[in-house]
Parts: sequence; structure tokens; C-alpha cells
Amino acid sequence: MADDLTHEQLQTMAAAIGLTDLTDEHLEQLSRATRAARGRRASLRTETLVPSDEPGHVFRLGSEVLR
Repeated sequence: MADDLTHEQLQTMAAAIGLTDLTDEHLEQLSRATRAARGRRASLRTETLVPSDEPGHVFRLGSEVLR
């Protein structure tokens, strides 16, 4: 499991997003994914970011919906 997350914390994290029937193998996968995400986030340089650096998500309706 992730070094700083207990089995119970992983279960709580999973339950918070509706994943209540995870096996120990699934929790181990969640632990690895959490550890990897935290590692990537820690390596990002954020001190020079400004609000305009936030990616903008643009959605548009297709022409078939606009009729």
C-alpha cells in the first residue's frame, strides 16, 4: 500500500467515489496509482503558473443538435 496511506484510508478514498466492493488487489492498484500521481504532482513546477496557464476545456454542440 502507499507508504502514507493505510488500508482503511484507501477503502475510505475508494468509497468516497462509489467504489465499495474493491478487493485487496484493487486497493493495491489504487495505492500504486495514488503514489504515482503524488510523485508526478510533486515534480511539477508551479511557482511560475498564473491563472491563464489553466487549460481551457471547450465544448460545442454539433450542428445536428442546433437544428
